[in-house]
Amino acid sequence: MSGEKRRWNSGASRLRILGSIAIVVLHTMSSAEIIYRDRISLQEGRVSLMLVYGLMWAVPVFVMVSGALLLDPARELSLGRIFRSYVLRIFLALAVFVFIFRIFDMIMDGEQFGLSVFADALKRLVTGSSWSHMWYLYMLLGLYLLLPAYRMVAAGCDGRMFRYLTLVCFIFLSLMPMLELAGIHVEFHIQLSIVYTLYFFMGYGIASGKLAVSRMLASILFMAGTVIIFLFLLAWWRTGNTAFKEMLSSYASPGVVLQSVGIFAFLWKTEGERDEGEHRMLRFADSTTFGIYLIHMIPLRLVLRYMKFDPYDKGAYSFVLLILAVTVVSGLLTALLRRIPAVRKVL
Repeated sequence: MSGEKRRWNSGASRLRILGSIAIVVLHTMSSAEIIYRDRISLQEGRVSLMLVYGLMWAVPVFVMVSGALLLDPARELSLGRIFRSYVLRIFLALAVFVFIFRIFDMIMDGEQFGLSVFADALKRLVTGSSWSHMWYLYMLLGLYLLLPAYRMVAAGCDGRMFRYLTLVCFIFLSLMPMLELAGIHVEFHIQLSIVYTLYFFMGYGIASGKLAVSRMLASILFMAGTVIIFLFLLAWWRTGNTAFKEMLSSYASPGVVLQSVGIFAFLWKTEGERDEGEHRMLRFADSTTFGIYLIHMIPLRLVLRYMKFDPYDKGAYSFVLLILAVTVVSGLLTALLRRIPAVRKVL
């Protein structure tokens, strides 16, 4: 950063920590519901899905934090640094973990190990056919590759223009796709293909003050988003229309957008930044969040699928213990691996 004193934002850390925990809960409930769907009651399945769809804000919050930090014009980011520190890191993490997950599957499924594993892992890397949660890294790569252009847009927009930009993105990247899922074809388009661009810009907009969202408004937005998601759930269960299920599982859902904006704006702090060395536990936990995202599916899959542990048989406390164990194990493993210099560059 060209000699500038690095600053640490406690709000960003809290958001990442909260997001990583929410992701573990989401994946625990969704995995358990999928694996044991035929054994559980209708009520158990619905409670699980309420938690899953109610926590869809977790990934958008991560994207918003990235946008808040990386689109800040005061942050010096050369093209070379973007590629070395961001693009290369994500690509290496993607390649390494696609290979690790392939090895894990081979061991657990009793497949014979051979040189073909490298070709198969490469194929999975290119085609995106590794474990499902790896989609997030492909999405990050796309955002980071366009980061230089996004930074120019963010720096060149005043508050009025930025509000216009985010409103247009919200309409075309969130509301319009929901109409399509409802069977209403809309021919109008803008040339931005994914809703994560909206989250990226909104994170910066709120952090910079170009989008003014008070804590009261943030609370209202989160509650409104939650109500929208609950209404989609009721509509799906009562009508059986799978379009509502697709709306629930989409990060473009207006409900998810409102929830994400609400949580981000409520916890983000533009003031109260601390020098490094303070709040060590918070910063330590923050440093493990990316590793938790990558690693947590290994113990989760091991316990639920291969050890055939059914948390529905034991009651709600078994879910709590499983989530806690997966989070702690993944976090500690990340912390240990980060002590290795080469690994630290990836995790």
